[in-house]
Amino acid sequence: MQLGQLLPKTKNDYWEERANKVLSHFTYKYPDEIDMYEICWRYGIRIMPLDKPFLEENVDEGIKAFSIPGKKNRHGVIYLRPGLNAIEKKLLLAEEFCHIYAHHISQLATDSSFIAKTENQAKRMSAYLLMPARFLEDVYVAAADQMVVISDIADYFVVTEEFARYRLELVFNRRVDGFATIKGNVGSVEWVE
Repeated sequence: MQLGQLLPKTKNDYWEERANKVLSHFTYKYPDEIDMYEICWRYGIRIMPLDKPFLEENVDEGIKAFSIPGKKNRHGVIYLRPGLNAIEKKLLLAEEFCHIYAHHISQLATDSSFIAKTENQAKRMSAYLLMPARFLEDVYVAAADQMVVISDIADYFVVTEEFARYRLELVFNRRVDGFATIKGNVGSVEWVE
């Protein structure tokens, strides 16, 4: 079976193109090599701790990260709450990087409907950034030999299961919990709860 037969036909996604443009400046051979600290550094984005001195009175205390774009190019600062686990930190850095890369605005001074739109765009671009299609192909190929479940996919990309599920929904337009081969055909699996 050809790999092209396994992959769903999708049209080009603007946010995927932008993520691929960012990744084109790096030579990552495996998805666990994607380093958000390196990407931020290469783009001139500083990462600073988000703690009490950096929080203004009108900022939600539960916030884990936010970004402030610089005045030129795609530079800026990402403030990240200390004490987060490595995966959560990676996901937050990716999303905040995408805000600076794509939006050039401070969310602290915009209305909630615009914030929702930019959040969706940044989440979408970060999914393409951390789980590029070229590495997803390896998952489809592995599924030809054995069942691959969402936890395996999340581990392979070093992301959460929720994030991996979101990325697969961008490809398949429905929930996907894994891939399996039945009678020589690879198909997606959705667990029924």
